[in-house]
Amino acid sequence: MNLYDTFRATSRRQPAAPALLGPGPGDCLSYRQLAEAIDAAADRLHDAGLRPGDCVGLHCPSGADYVILTYAVWRCGGCVVPIPVELADREKQEICRTIALALVITGPHRASFVEPFRRGPAVEMPAATVVPVTAPREHPAGFDAHASAFIRFTSGTTGTAKGVVLSHETIRDRVAAANEVLHIGPDDRVLWLLSMSYHFAVSVVAYLSYGAAVVLPANHFAPAVQDAAGRHGATLIYASPTHYTWLAEAGGGELPPTLRLAVSTTTALERGLAEQFCRRFGLALTQALGVIEVGLPFINVEFAADRPEGVGRVLPAYRLRLEDTGLGPRHKEILLSGNGFLDAYYDPWRPRAQIMPDGWFRTGDVGELDGDGCLFLRGRTKDVISVLGAKFFPQEVEAVLLSHPGVAAACVVARPDARLGEVPYARVVARDPADPPAEADLLRYCRRRLAAFKVPQRIEFRHDLPRTASGKVLHRVAGPRPEANHDDCHQRAP
Repeated sequence: MNLYDTFRATSRRQPAAPALLGPGPGDCLSYRQLAEAIDAAADRLHDAGLRPGDCVGLHCPSGADYVILTYAVWRCGGCVVPIPVELADREKQEICRTIALALVITGPHRASFVEPFRRGPAVEMPAATVVPVTAPREHPAGFDAHASAFIRFTSGTTGTAKGVVLSHETIRDRVAAANEVLHIGPDDRVLWLLSMSYHFAVSVVAYLSYGAAVVLPANHFAPAVQDAAGRHGATLIYASPTHYTWLAEAGGGELPPTLRLAVSTTTALERGLAEQFCRRFGLALTQALGVIEVGLPFINVEFAADRPEGVGRVLPAYRLRLEDTGLGPRHKEILLSGNGFLDAYYDPWRPRAQIMPDGWFRTGDVGELDGDGCLFLRGRTKDVISVLGAKFFPQEVEAVLLSHPGVAAACVVARPDARLGEVPYARVVARDPADPPAEADLLRYCRRRLAAFKVPQRIEFRHDLPRTASGKVLHRVAGPRPEANHDDCHQRAP
């Protein structure tokens, strides 16, 4: 069953129930109205040339139109390829070169990056422009065997970004696995604060499959979030640590008593933030671990109150295995098995059977379990810095730097060294840029708390650190590049 069919079945069960609420105070689309908007958009896309099996680049800001256009592509039998609006034109064009696209859906003033690929006149829709494109390649052999719904790129920080192919069946399995813990239903109002280009195939699909309403605030700052949550009786928030920081530090306003769950994802949740949020609103933050190849295998609903920095027990639909890395019991590689795993990598084409020949997916994440089975992430296998064979994770050094009262943000990378092989090098953002701590003082601070080989060779002060759209620090670029978007952390510097 196509994911559009799943949504359509829900809309028939509860046609008058709200599906999308906001961003304006009076903005509301019922399930019937959303289904009608999707069907109308699908008819226009069919007229524009979209056929079953076609890949469609979706270049659209998050919001109601993104939802409508995604489901319209699925109704036509197409596969959605997100092209995040915040990327640079060259990065958008790389997606157009890598995936054999038939069409690109974009805003009327956002289409310049498509021009090198255009093969005919654009077709105007009420909220978008459909541009037919000539793909510089064909689909790899094996692609047509899958009922592909979604192709999303992994990070490029560890090499060439890979297009992860997800079928309708795979996404349905992920949604079912997550909802064993989330228990989303028709009474839920989910406040949405993340980019739909990066978070859609489990979260938004789950909400609309199980009959919840998605609440879209006017903006992502605390007053608008609190206003939308209160007006619509939000029961769940799905957001990043940055959003929760804004809420916890806001001077006024409250969150409604209807709120039962606040899920934190995209980057690591610090205990201090979780405790601050809980003191402010009386609700524990629940950290979730999402992996584009896997889904949402961890949602910390059991230990959020006392272990918010953990990601919890593995969900019932998955199996967990930890393998020795040679770096001690706290740093074991995380392997997962179960349903809902990726169908393939697009280029070069690698089907699931080749990626997981033994049925286990190596996440590249490193962590440890406590006695209750709660998982704590400690880094990534590719993060390891090796100084004369002595290995450690940059997160250890970053944690020390962040404990200094004068440091607001820190990033540690490995730099090649002719004598030692690699050495750690730190980039730091001062809490008070007008009066930063002295580099020598910070180095002394590190020496008192770290083994000598873990102490950075240099500490460079920055006005900001380059981050992804979801707030993760980029570790392979030398300076701020807000247009870049990668998911991995703590990678080696070039």
